[in-house]
Amino acid sequence: MKKIISSSQNDRKVKLKFNDMLDIVKNQRMFSLFFPFAMLLLIIALFSILTKGSFCTAGVMKSIFNQSMIIGTLAIGMTFIFTTGDVDFSAGNVMGLAAAVGALVYQNGQNIVTTICVTIVMGILLMLCNYTLSVVLHIRSAMVAIIGLTLYASITQQIVGAGTLRIDYNLCRNLESGAFRYISFMLFFGLCLLVYYWTPIGRQLRFIGGNVECARQAGINITKARCIGFLLAGLGIGLAGVYQIIRTGSVSSSVGNGMGMDVMLATVLGGMSIFGGAKSNAYSGFTGALTICALNQGLLMVGVPSTVIQGVRGVIFLLLVVLNSERAATLPSRQQF
Repeated sequence: MKKIISSSQNDRKVKLKFNDMLDIVKNQRMFSLFFPFAMLLLIIALFSILTKGSFCTAGVMKSIFNQSMIIGTLAIGMTFIFTTGDVDFSAGNVMGLAAAVGALVYQNGQNIVTTICVTIVMGILLMLCNYTLSVVLHIRSAMVAIIGLTLYASITQQIVGAGTLRIDYNLCRNLESGAFRYISFMLFFGLCLLVYYWTPIGRQLRFIGGNVECARQAGINITKARCIGFLLAGLGIGLAGVYQIIRTGSVSSSVGNGMGMDVMLATVLGGMSIFGGAKSNAYSGFTGALTICALNQGLLMVGVPSTVIQGVRGVIFLLLVVLNSERAATLPSRQQF
């Protein structure tokens, strides 16, 4: 009798499918913490082997870190938008326009302090334009991003023209080699961590990303919370524009093109879903930026053409978005309530 009962119980055991097992692994609390660092270490180890140790030299590591500061600053700021479930991939073109205006101001006044201030203010003002279209006028964030890609790129083209706007080379080199970038980045990163984890705004943004209707019924001022999120995103974009000017010493009409997708890829590679919600975090953008820059540098060092690199990044982004997508069987949708 016992054998019959045990055999019937074994027959009734549910066999987990691959998707179910994948969900179990993804939903582990430590998975999102360790996965980004594991990816970064794997890439470093792989290209170190392929380049026979050349990838791990101090010069290459410094170059990767310097490149990641621009994308990382963008991604940290855009976290406050992605957390709410909004998908905005116009950050690169916003940064390009802000940098172009800042460079134009420098050419007229030759004052780098004014240039830095104008670039940051322009980043904030442009993101407030996105906020007005997306939140106040209730246009879908993806449509706003498409409008921004075209509009901001066109304005940048008109400002810069066929040439480039140049800033004093020696001045840029001094700023790049000095402590300005590192101090400003740490201050911005610290501000974002403070707002995200130790103020009501961060909790409200994560709540909005989980379910906007529940957040509204809980008494959260959604308009105010999202406005602060766009302001911080604009601050990060403006600061990244300053880093772009300092790094290259010039601004061309193509600056920032395609960087919005790099920001989204960095966010996902850093362990955060671009669909927002309670599992969002403020540090994934910089971790993912390091991974992207290491991947780009490694592929270039092993001789992979730049066009192929774009395809590799596209495939990785697609796979990661699929892995981070909400599943209706296990998670509530933002439109269910």
